[in-house]
Amino acid sequence: AKVTDLWRMPESAQKSPGGGGGGGSMKNKLQAINTALEEQDATLGSVSTRLESIEGLVGEGGSGLEDAIRKQTRSLQEKMMETINAMQEDMDHKFSLQVAENKRMQQHLSNTKRENQALTKRLVALEERVATLELELGGDDEDEEDF
Repeated sequence: AKVTDLWRMPESAQKSPGGGGGGGSMKNKLQAINTALEEQDATLGSVSTRLESIEGLVGEGGSGLEDAIRKQTRSLQEKMMETINAMQEDMDHKFSLQVAENKRMQQHLSNTKRENQALTKRLVALEERVATLELELGGDDEDEEDF
């Protein structure tokens, strides 16, 4: 209820005979004022109860509100730090796995290159041997194969 509504005469008092209109007995006017006061007391009691419940949550003068906000903030901050730390550990683990995989792949590549070099040398040696054997057996065989 608005503050201005608290001081306004209730509709029941306005509609009662002599409640706010012109004329009417003094008894009716007093009854209307009493009714208005009772309604205002009830509204004031409701507002007072609400205020007391809010003060119970935040403390007298709002000092508890700051503490409640700090507790919530601290709790959220701790959860965020736990999440960040877990993510950091996960990323570190994945990074170390990737480093190990890179080393393994590098070794595999080096081994493959060495094997390729060895096979290339062997191929060259075999080609030289074939050429030597061809010379020993006679170079004319090569010409016959071309026809």
